[in-house]
Amino acid sequence: MIAQGTDPKDVTSEQIERVAADVDSFCRANKITRQAIAKAVGYSPSVIVEFLKGTYAGKAGEVAIHLEEWLIEEEQRRANAQETQYVWTNVARYIEAIAGYCLDMKKVGLIYGPKTSGIGKTTALRAIAQEMGPRRATLITVDKCDANPTGLLRKILGGLRLNESGSNAQRMQRVIDHLNGRSHLLLIDQIHNLRFAKEDRPFYYLMDIYEATEHSAQLWCGTSDLVAYLTRQQKTMMDEPLAQVRRRIFPCVDLMEVFNQQGGGEPLYTVEQIREMFASFKLKLTPTAARWLCALGHQDDAGGLGICVQIMEYAVYLAKTRKLTTVDVPLLKEAIQSGLTTDRASKLIVDIERPDDRMTKVA
Repeated sequence: MIAQGTDPKDVTSEQIERVAADVDSFCRANKITRQAIAKAVGYSPSVIVEFLKGTYAGKAGEVAIHLEEWLIEEEQRRANAQETQYVWTNVARYIEAIAGYCLDMKKVGLIYGPKTSGIGKTTALRAIAQEMGPRRATLITVDKCDANPTGLLRKILGGLRLNESGSNAQRMQRVIDHLNGRSHLLLIDQIHNLRFAKEDRPFYYLMDIYEATEHSAQLWCGTSDLVAYLTRQQKTMMDEPLAQVRRRIFPCVDLMEVFNQQGGGEPLYTVEQIREMFASFKLKLTPTAARWLCALGHQDDAGGLGICVQIMEYAVYLAKTRKLTTVDVPLLKEAIQSGLTTDRASKLIVDIERPDDRMTKVA
């Protein structure tokens, strides 16, 4: 094993041969192609093929270090796979497709939803980061306290598992050196919190990272607040550098526009996905209850999957105390009425059960 921090020039021929053998053995066992390795590590397939054959005439020590890092991370990722299978909802699959596009085309993309959380953006990003692995993707979550250059850089360095100390210039260079030449996607959740930053400097830092690192990409994820903020700045022409940021964002996707059911769009999640999602709760949802819960998740400003999980957890608790084996609609209604304010609970129930409700559209 090559010690961390070893200069590529100091990597021995024996170490290079060992890495090549280990990578070749691992890929054979897991049926990983040379093209897949090249894409993950950021080299061309021909470099990987020549290195594994022992005929590579370039900087073999550097390639060996990168391949060993990839091998260690890939082994850890496969060993730490989640025991419970993530349910890929329609919205999660859509976000995954956008993430893949950004990585393949080296873009800075933006996906956003309503001001209220719950449609599944964050859980989808976590699943995407796990599926891609730490070699190809890093997920960070931006809080309001990170809405400054230091906070943002520390979050990125933490996500990349790099040293966070030093000046911002040193932190920035460390990020650039790590990402440069790598096919890597920065997944940045809660990006709308950066609108609280002074003079929008974190946005410029993100764009500087993008411009300075060949092959890297970014996918921003947040709420419509960020788009409204960028639009206001655009209309008032307050900041020309921010206009440069806006022009580099592509694609820019409103998830609620894509999944607009009233306009005939695809549902965020189907009844079958809801059933699968709550299968681990051990108490079965009745067919009507599954449709009812799915309709609840599609209500505007209700809270999406977040409110569904809370209601289901409390309904299961009620069912267990009464020694019931299933969760039906009356039990879900009782859970809503017990867990929410009277006005909000009544409004949600009325909206779900009105004649033109969405239950028929998500079945």
